[in-house]
Amino acid sequence: MESLRDIRQNIKAIKSTQQIMQTMKMISNARIRRAQDAMTAARPFAKKMYQMVDDLKQDILAMPQPDDAAESWAGRFFINKTGDPKKVGLLVITGDKGLAGSFNAVILRSALHFLKANQDKEVFVFAVGKKGRDFLARLKMPNLHLVYESVGIFPKVSYAHAELLGEAVLKTYFEQNLGSVTLIYNDFKSLASQNLVEQKFLPFHFEATENKKDESDFLFEPGMLEIFKLLVPRLVKANMYRMLLESQAANLAATMNAMDAASKNAGELVAALGVKLNKVRQASITNEILDIVNGAEALNS
Repeated sequence: MESLRDIRQNIKAIKSTQQIMQTMKMISNARIRRAQDAMTAARPFAKKMYQMVDDLKQDILAMPQPDDAAESWAGRFFINKTGDPKKVGLLVITGDKGLAGSFNAVILRSALHFLKANQDKEVFVFAVGKKGRDFLARLKMPNLHLVYESVGIFPKVSYAHAELLGEAVLKTYFEQNLGSVTLIYNDFKSLASQNLVEQKFLPFHFEATENKKDESDFLFEPGMLEIFKLLVPRLVKANMYRMLLESQAANLAATMNAMDAASKNAGELVAALGVKLNKVRQASITNEILDIVNGAEALNS
């Protein structure tokens, strides 16, 4: 049986851990509001950029291309017939720290499933977050190439981080002639839940739009292709920024919920140990009384 001293030390250690959990919950709760505001502000711009590029899609693909220059560059963002199907890109966005429930585990599990499904291809990985970077670095897979990593950016994500990530993705997409780029991250759904997202990012996939015109009614200066070349990097970086903000908010929400549950469990453990402490103390007092009574009886006999 544990001694009173051991039980008191356990209670003290659990209470100390509970205080840390409560502090982490309060910090996440304080940061989540700003993260939600930034995420909400970034959504309309990213969505509008998609609409603008979608409006130009038919015009770009229908342009006369005597030297195939437009098809070889702009066409790769929509159809990508010239991309190597044996080369794919994978963008994984995780947190920098643990203690966030299953937030990182579901992402890493999905990434591992993707790598197994593409083990016959060369995979060029872009890792955001220390948890994902470390996990992918430990795999030691011969077909896996970690071409970009970004750690320690949460919870202070800025547009500069999205610019660096977007430039790395576009550069690798063209230089390595990738067939596609898939992204995996947690989308912010609510404070209570996050939604795992695994989807193709490049080439672009646009939902069908009703009553869409075959040609636009606008005149472009200096030219449609030149404007498209300016819009695409902005589109990629704007959506990278939105995804980073979504992941940041989801991570803070997951941490807050995990620390809340852990704090409640710690309280239950303290209560159970308190009951155990009382039982041990009462048993100790009873044994001492019995020793006194037995000693007195021995002296009187």
